[in-house]
Amino acid sequence: MTGECYFDQCDVDALKHDGHTFDDTNASTLIHLYEKYSESFLDDLNGWFNGLLIDIRRGRAMIFNDRYGMRRIYYHEGKDAFYFASEAKALLRVLPELRQADLRSIGEYIVFDCVLEGRTYFRDISLLPSGSAWTFEKGRICKRTYHDTASLENLPKIPSETFFEEFASTFADILPRYFKGGPVSMSLTGGLDTRAIMACLTPTPGSIPCFTFGGEYKDIFDVRLAPKVAKECGQTHTVLRSHDVDFLKNYSDHAEASTWITDGVVPVDMADMLQFNKMARGISQIRMTGKYGSQVLKNVTAFKDRSPYPELIAPEFSSCLSTARETARALAGLHSFSFLLSNEIPWWWNGMLSAESSQVEVRSPYLDNDLIKLLYRGPGPQLTAGADLQLDLIRKYKPDLLRIPTTGTHGGTIPIISGIVKNMINAFIIADKLYIRERLPYSLTHTVAKLDKAFISPLCLDRIFFGYTDFRRYRQWFSNELAGYLSDILLSKKTLERPYWNPEYIRKLLNAHIKGRGTYLREIRKVLQIELIHRVLIEKQY
Repeated sequence: MTGECYFDQCDVDALKHDGHTFDDTNASTLIHLYEKYSESFLDDLNGWFNGLLIDIRRGRAMIFNDRYGMRRIYYHEGKDAFYFASEAKALLRVLPELRQADLRSIGEYIVFDCVLEGRTYFRDISLLPSGSAWTFEKGRICKRTYHDTASLENLPKIPSETFFEEFASTFADILPRYFKGGPVSMSLTGGLDTRAIMACLTPTPGSIPCFTFGGEYKDIFDVRLAPKVAKECGQTHTVLRSHDVDFLKNYSDHAEASTWITDGVVPVDMADMLQFNKMARGISQIRMTGKYGSQVLKNVTAFKDRSPYPELIAPEFSSCLSTARETARALAGLHSFSFLLSNEIPWWWNGMLSAESSQVEVRSPYLDNDLIKLLYRGPGPQLTAGADLQLDLIRKYKPDLLRIPTTGTHGGTIPIISGIVKNMINAFIIADKLYIRERLPYSLTHTVAKLDKAFISPLCLDRIFFGYTDFRRYRQWFSNELAGYLSDILLSKKTLERPYWNPEYIRKLLNAHIKGRGTYLREIRKVLQIELIHRVLIEKQY
């Protein structure tokens, strides 16, 4: 087994009351649940995990994963055997004939930044579907899904006037599950997702060390606000910084390492996640986060068409992009909350978790079984008032935390001052989006790049007005510090001969981006991502 399951003490006590003897500090609890409930023991497991269970007495083996497929199992069904592993590269090593890119999957990544429907970048290697329990017995495979979202979709709704009390009670009740087996550190931001967690806790001073990721360019709002939250809660706080000069100097090593470790699912513009989480491991082995809070409470979605400029794509490959869009359209009729949980989170958001969990054990209460069941019963087809729920939660349990503004411009004490601060934060957030985003509305994308090259950077205006929301500056890095690296990789014969690209357009866009005549961050990162998958995972000599 990899990952974790979270048990309430009453569940453990009930097993022991039935005569089961085991060490409840490790995974042996699962064996006794299986002995008592057979395969149905999976139905109520809480956490992110995958595993292999071998029952010698029954001559049966079973592979399984959590209900959202957060812990991946890659598999290949051959003519004479079934192969599976927790990493795709293991299959590529023992089955070298599988070292071929899946063209349909590449097309899906180019459009959506992720691969859909349990496919992978590699031909004939698939992902075990979310909430699966596949058994092997007497040469036969029984493929079963144990988690049924339909039963949750049809639960009766809770009236809006009583829903908050149900939410507050449930959230406070589930949190102790995630702070066992410590020490547990808190990956603290300036937003509501982590602040709501801190509000519901009553820890002894210094018992939950807090930290925040940051860079050298400027202290982002998270770095400015999180220490105040930690201090209000009586906890220590550390800023874990990426040293930009060293990182960029060794970017090729970081990008290749993250591609290798995560089987290519971590974005190349988040190649620093390995080193950040390695630093976090120095504080504690377990990292508590607010992951997926904004997704399940505030309907923040990332699954959308992010196609590059069509000129980038080779004409003979464009049909694969059309197929990707058709696949997505067929999914449009699914229940929106179920699609988020069972598809978007494991397909799109899983890349970050793959990198993080290679260094630390990552936890979040926002996908807890009890909480998700409650959210299905929210007063509407999908909950959209998550910020209000979290603010009310903080008011209920630790109202002093609302005196500290959030990155979402909530909180503050004196109305006039708070209003000024919120407006300033909003202005800086908008400015940063204009400056670092890969696409802007109203045809501003390339205009901003030209203004930056002509006025903003030469006059150092970027140091004054930008850098408050994100320490990653890839639009600028790709134009400056990483220009040589990109030229070596993207303009190489190997890259230009891939069947996906129009080589002349790659030359054109890279030159324009480096010269400051336009912004082609999206195109550059997609070409680089796919090229590294080929070089590091498919063509590498194992």
